[in-house]
Amino acid sequence: MDHGAYLPDRPYTVGYSSRGLVIDGTPQVLVAGAIHYPRSTPGMWDSLMKKAKAGGINTIDTYVFWNMHERTKGVYDFATDRANLPQFLETARRNGLFVMLRIGPFVCAEWNYGGFPQWLRHEDGIVFRTYSAPFMEHMRRFVAKVVAVAAPFMPERGGPVVALQIENEYGNIQPAYGRDGDRYATWCGETAHALNASVPWIMCRQYSHVPHVIPTQNDFYSDQYLERYRERFPEYPAMWTELWPAWFQRWGDAVPFRPAEDTAYAVARWFAFGGSYVAYYMYHGGTNFGRTASPFVTTSYDYDGFLDQYGLENWPKYLHLAQLHRALLDSADVLVANAVPDSVALSGGDAKHVLAKQYGSSDDYLAFLINADSDPDHRTPSVRFDGLRLKLPRWSVTLVRRRPADTRPVVLLNTATLSAAARYALEHPPRFEHISAPPPDAPDPVRADSIRWRAVRLPAALDADGAVYPRPPEQLSITDDTTDFLWYRTTVRVPASCATNQTLVLRDAGDIASLYVDGRFFGMRYDKQEELSTLSFDISALFAAGKTKKKHGEEAEIAVLSQTMGIAHNEFHMEAYARGLLGSVLLCGHDITMGTWRVSKGIEGEPEAGDELRHGGGSAADSTPPSLARSFWQPYSAAAAAAADSGTEFSRIRWYAIDIDADALVAAEQHAATEDGGEPVRYAIDMAAMTKGQLWINGHHLGRYWLRRAPAASDDTFGSSNGNICRQCDYAGRYSPGKCLRGCGEYTQRFYHLPRSYLNMPPSGDGDAGDSKKGREEKERSSKLSTTNTLYVLEEIGGNPRLISIARRVSVRPPASLPPSPPDNGGDDDEDSGSGHRWLALLRLLSRLLLVLSSFAVLAALGGVLALLWKRWRDSSSAHRGYERIE
Repeated sequence: MDHGAYLPDRPYTVGYSSRGLVIDGTPQVLVAGAIHYPRSTPGMWDSLMKKAKAGGINTIDTYVFWNMHERTKGVYDFATDRANLPQFLETARRNGLFVMLRIGPFVCAEWNYGGFPQWLRHEDGIVFRTYSAPFMEHMRRFVAKVVAVAAPFMPERGGPVVALQIENEYGNIQPAYGRDGDRYATWCGETAHALNASVPWIMCRQYSHVPHVIPTQNDFYSDQYLERYRERFPEYPAMWTELWPAWFQRWGDAVPFRPAEDTAYAVARWFAFGGSYVAYYMYHGGTNFGRTASPFVTTSYDYDGFLDQYGLENWPKYLHLAQLHRALLDSADVLVANAVPDSVALSGGDAKHVLAKQYGSSDDYLAFLINADSDPDHRTPSVRFDGLRLKLPRWSVTLVRRRPADTRPVVLLNTATLSAAARYALEHPPRFEHISAPPPDAPDPVRADSIRWRAVRLPAALDADGAVYPRPPEQLSITDDTTDFLWYRTTVRVPASCATNQTLVLRDAGDIASLYVDGRFFGMRYDKQEELSTLSFDISALFAAGKTKKKHGEEAEIAVLSQTMGIAHNEFHMEAYARGLLGSVLLCGHDITMGTWRVSKGIEGEPEAGDELRHGGGSAADSTPPSLARSFWQPYSAAAAAAADSGTEFSRIRWYAIDIDADALVAAEQHAATEDGGEPVRYAIDMAAMTKGQLWINGHHLGRYWLRRAPAASDDTFGSSNGNICRQCDYAGRYSPGKCLRGCGEYTQRFYHLPRSYLNMPPSGDGDAGDSKKGREEKERSSKLSTTNTLYVLEEIGGNPRLISIARRVSVRPPASLPPSPPDNGGDDDEDSGSGHRWLALLRLLSRLLLVLSSFAVLAALGGVLALLWKRWRDSSSAHRGYERIE
């Protein structure tokens, strides 16, 4: 059964009032979930939207990614694979969901270059995101193009798009651009209005008045902005375009998560104080395929969302918030049809923390009873409301509904009280199960015995053609971000200072550098994630006794492999963003910056486009892509790899081609358990045996991998003083990314998404195949392909490719037999019904009495036990719990 407003199956109109977006003349409650189409495969879109709708979502939110659609100036792609925006919008229409289309075209989103195409930075005189004629010309052209692409999906054609966004969080940097920033903000509003779209435009985190656009909020909590917002913009609805259900993750960080109770608390407060639209950023975070992640951001963009990057439910958060969504949508008629009420103190509550907001009349209302106290040592208030006596757990909102036919009000939910199903899900977190151990006598899906490999030669072993520079040039001016890699090389004479200072130092370098001197590897260095760093290499081995010992005055060939880990996604003056060897280069303290430098773009064998390896089917040896066609491949052996490391011709970088047998995967699927509710198997590649690099499957670039560990639990990852932060997280109190962490001391990301639709295997009719006409044609085509798949691994440091394996992601669906849990808020008639509460009070009194009176160890122990029982009861009854979620 649908709850609230969903997409009509006919043309309709969209406007706005102070109480919400107005659809066909009626203000609506809209609950949106962000699903970015480039961060999932087209075969996943239908399943993701169906699950979102089942979770109480009625609107899909997505950015539009300029550098996905116009990689070459003037050449548009809205049709290929994950760039197929029309297919994404049609999928939303088919599922009866509205769409918030956030064009930008700056999107931030931890996306490479914030969505800007690289060619844009080369336009003469351009300055990004300010009153710059070249920038505004290209921005206007692209925004108009997207509006034209979206035209068949507008309300007048029965389409799902109900609002459009221009720019993105411009209020954060507008003051830095001064008067030109103000002029540009106004231009954004006028430009949007001039496109004559039939839906409202918004600008998120826009603090100044901009004509023709609705300013909206982005934050962990946003109700605190509403009083001033209504004073400044009384004609506009209160819209929260980004509620962050956790945070993104960088390599080397522990995993941020946000308890479901706190997320629900933030949403309930928003609607209590007058909000009518909320969007989760992200509902499904997805995967940063290829090289789309911004600097040092992981390939997983999970965000502790409601659907993980594999498309499976994050059950505790999914179930808990679905309950709240249903309550809000079912009560939309009283919620947005009435003005925002004043706050009312509740009898029995602390006036500082406890209040009520009641929408509607005395016999037809939705009420929000709020306890903003987060202190676990404070007593849970017992309040009276419309004939009920209710206990309000700390940091919670209780929703109470009364309809004209009701004899008494009904407690719908309490945000701090998880259902039995959600609690079950917390106790059974998602996990990975390896399927490389197949049923008896079945072949292993990963053909480790047939791996082929080749070493990547150092640039000195390649031709010497190319431009010569008097100093190391800026990296992006050479690579144009078609690759992460640029080799810098020069030949110098060893200075006398190497007798005492045996280092090579790169100042203002970024993001990562690897050093080779005379073909010998001296390590990889990195430091600050988003800033230029000073990187120092110990080269004392170069001067150790032996026949290769370097002497003063001898020539040394220096090769530095500089590597970017994404381009800035949110920075002032992004057009000037620079990487590579930007500062001085010091050999043994001697400045060798000026001289003769040559550069070589990319890694030998890397695809020129930087995105795909073409795959022709067949074995790894037969399906070598054109970019590797002249490369020498050989059967893998650890001895041969070690021999290559000992020479001076090859780098530490390796290519591996590994066959994956789909027939064996199918056999493993049939053997797998079905405790996740019969979901189709979702695959991941376990890269724990490797170090750092990139992955391709059948020509699809899966992304970067890096087996980098997060700090241990006692380390200070996010600047918090709580050394146990990875082991316990209290849902109550204001959330920040460092408050709740998991995975301390573990690999930041060990498993990498392997989409079913990128594999050559028989279609399964599941959520990663699609059910459109195009999807059915794709199924028919895939059924005729070879069932051999080739995984290409570009490994930068070293590892054992024979230990690469395939795993499946399992998210255990809570049993349907679990009883529904009533709101745990002490609700009852206006009398003390709590025999349990009386017993609880007695237990509390007895435990304290025994602790005071006990002079013997036994009595002291008994008092301690009773005190512990009291604490656990109190924690349970007020929904105070700490937990660690693990994969």
